Amino acid sequence: MDGTILKNMKKGENLFIVNLESVSLFPPENLKNIANNDEKYQKTPFLYLISSYARNKSLHWANDRMEYIGKKQTGSWIVYNFKK
Repeated sequence: MDGTILKNMKKGENLFIVNLESVSLFPPENLKNIANNDEKYQKTPFLYLISSYARNKSLHWANDRMEYIGKKQTGSWIVYNFKK
């Protein structure tokens, strides 16, 4: 992420990250363990791996640069709210 999103935001604006938990199952440490184990990697659907990676990377990026406001969950969907 190159910061283009953040650069174009005004102070006080919100960034929402929407995530479908049923396909982004793995927290960073679990994902790393799967990626480092050929047998586990081959058995894990790629959709779960890439969705987990995208969620982890996005939340880490936003958390490092913005104020975390909170999250709202509805079923398997979670919306994370950050403020510049």
